[in-house]
Amino acid sequence: MSDDPGGVDRLPRPMRLPPAPRPLRILFVYGRLPLPMTRGDELTVSHLLEFLHARGHRVDFVTLDGGQELAPAHRAWLEARCHRLAILPQPRLRSALSALAGLAVRRPLQIGWFRSAAQLDWVRRALAAEPYDIAYAYYIRSAEALRWLCRRPARPATFLAMQLSQYLNTRRLAETTRSLPQRLLFGLESRLIRAYEARVWRDFDRAVLIGQKDLAAVREACRLEGVAGIDPADGNVVWGPHGVDTERMAPRPEVEIEPDSVVMTGAMRYPPNAQGALWLAAEAWPRIRAARPGAKLYIVGRDPPPEVVALGGRDSITVTGTVPDPADWMARAAVCVAPILAAAGLQNKLLEYMAMGRPVVATTAANEGIGAVPGRDLVAADDGPALAEAVTALLADPARARALGEAGRAFVTANWTWEAHFYNLEAAFLAAMRPPASPAAPT
Repeated sequence: MSDDPGGVDRLPRPMRLPPAPRPLRILFVYGRLPLPMTRGDELTVSHLLEFLHARGHRVDFVTLDGGQELAPAHRAWLEARCHRLAILPQPRLRSALSALAGLAVRRPLQIGWFRSAAQLDWVRRALAAEPYDIAYAYYIRSAEALRWLCRRPARPATFLAMQLSQYLNTRRLAETTRSLPQRLLFGLESRLIRAYEARVWRDFDRAVLIGQKDLAAVREACRLEGVAGIDPADGNVVWGPHGVDTERMAPRPEVEIEPDSVVMTGAMRYPPNAQGALWLAAEAWPRIRAARPGAKLYIVGRDPPPEVVALGGRDSITVTGTVPDPADWMARAAVCVAPILAAAGLQNKLLEYMAMGRPVVATTAANEGIGAVPGRDLVAADDGPALAEAVTALLADPARARALGEAGRAFVTANWTWEAHFYNLEAAFLAAMRPPASPAAPT
């Protein structure tokens, strides 16, 4: 196992960067604790805070605490990276009531869940007291805290990090789930979020999106809602994909590969990950086992739902739950898989697999935000038989698996570091700066 702290103990690697050409005063609004880094958005927010600190920007960070305990080391890290840190309580019961109340005005459930009167009040007071250059909301779930600013002529430049299209995400979940209650729930949320996503970006100076697939989904939402579509030609779209720490997530030649081992990682409380694990176990794994009787599947990730837990112990499947560091499991995998059917945006787990030099089999949906070249950087497979055939072929050919892993690593190091993407976002911040107000003419 690695000596590098991982899992709930991990912190972003310190970035050694030159100072920015102009230090900015940034109000950063988020909807949950960014530490520990167990989700893709938590990874991104934590690494962005590290980048902004390393570049000398002054960040006031206000976020919500849904009842999760913040470790002292994590609080100390956040306090060191932020000029002001505000963590406001948002108990789950309050969130649930807010989500239900929002249905009366056709507010999406996830927007209502993260809506906080305390956060809105904190933001209003901070903006009245501080001449911020940038006001930045991460995810549309935090948009309500800044959306009202569009009506203020004297205000900072506003950014909404939509990132992935939640309309695309919830629509795919509704289309692919086998559960009738989930199909109804995701179907309702998809309709509500379509109307919200088609309009909310207009109340910000810039919308930050991961890639073209998410842009196309937002534009589709605009078309279906009968409103003018978002258009990069208007200068209001910023590309802001995630990245990966290519120093920490790196090949480990000292780790022995476990023959015929297949690893899937990801937070299992995230519905697309749980859905992918169940699909893999039902549609591909029996075929893999028939071809490779010694094959073993490890489903690695915190908070697996009962239906995923139930997979463990049968047909050589192990469901680990929370582990100290998922990278330890990736390092020993003969093949890593990303059997994602329904997610939008960008799959961090896929970047991590490739950064570690592991051979990868992934669905097109898992790869669409990353753009790895199928056949060169990974193997793409979109149904159970194809995924089983791809995994089986790599298990039987270690030399090809090794070459595929090396190509994936080269692709990630060339295209997907955190710093490269954050420099682009910083440039967009600077370009969007509003000129200072002109002094009044003498009378």
